[in-house]
Amino acid sequence: MFATTTSGDRLLLLWLIIGCGPQPESPAVDTPEAYLSAQGTAFGTTWNVTWKGDPASADEVSTMIAQRLATVDAQMSTWREDSELSVARRATGPVTVSPATAEVVSAALALSAQTGGAFDPTVQPLMELWGFHGKARDDMPADQEIEAVRAQVGWGRVRVTEGVDGSPRVDVGGTALDLSAIAKGHAVDRVSEGLSEMHLADHLVEIGGEVRALGDGRQGDGWRLGIETPQVGSVPGSALHAVVRLREGALATSGNYRNRYVVDGHELGHTMDPRTGRPAISQTLSASVVAPRCRTADGLATALMVMDPKEGLALVASVPGVEALILSSSEGTLVETTTPGMEALLVRQASPEQVKR
Repeated sequence: MFATTTSGDRLLLLWLIIGCGPQPESPAVDTPEAYLSAQGTAFGTTWNVTWKGDPASADEVSTMIAQRLATVDAQMSTWREDSELSVARRATGPVTVSPATAEVVSAALALSAQTGGAFDPTVQPLMELWGFHGKARDDMPADQEIEAVRAQVGWGRVRVTEGVDGSPRVDVGGTALDLSAIAKGHAVDRVSEGLSEMHLADHLVEIGGEVRALGDGRQGDGWRLGIETPQVGSVPGSALHAVVRLREGALATSGNYRNRYVVDGHELGHTMDPRTGRPAISQTLSASVVAPRCRTADGLATALMVMDPKEGLALVASVPGVEALILSSSEGTLVETTTPGMEALLVRQASPEQVKR
């Protein structure tokens, strides 16, 4: 399993939408395809996969899903002592890894550079210092403590290189490199790609709230995905803010309104700003990102929770094929801000009764 994400509160902010009224008729005898599904647990969370295909191939699809999830776990888990990432974290120099691990590390470093360090896969020691990983604090850390821990953090210290034989190598540079905020999205991508390779071109893959969709979906106009209304203290699934309709692409949401606690009279949110070494001070409550790949959506949603909303949306708007919706608080009022292309993906006036977590 992966460690708990360092990117804020990922408490399944995404919902899968089911239509009210009659479901599609059973397929005709000469058309054996039907909507099938498989569920399970991985990376410390749940996963759900739905696809349209021949029921006779269900076992083959389920085997593919299990194999791909197990592979990602063996490559990038911080909990498994024998994973590639864990071996690299213990080493004092470059370690040979699989091409997939090297690719995800490279993507994480590229996103760190792109966001000016708002996304940083080495932030784990700061999360531990502030009590978001492990034991919660009952006092604020001193400035000297923060600076001492910041010396252990820094995405720029991580290197991806090639060995003399051309094999990819990763040097964590003495950091606690953690891919949790991007590897789950990578796992979603790997399963979706596997389904496409099996010519299953109508499917939905969800792991812990991160989703990638392809095809028309059950209602014939794309897969419908819900974004929760961010309310402090709310019960998951109690309110729906918007519905995103996707025929091809991924959606990831990060939030910062549930996993909070008070220290010395200060309410601390779970989102860490790696640039300051302190919890992010922001009115942003949740950030949802649509992108061609779930890995991209996953990482950018994390970064948007740290960045100034205008700065973050400007960055997203500059990336081809990527859109975003940010929900923030302004004097007690919920404010929605989107990139120009996001509105075309939204289905308005959906009711909570149309939603299934």
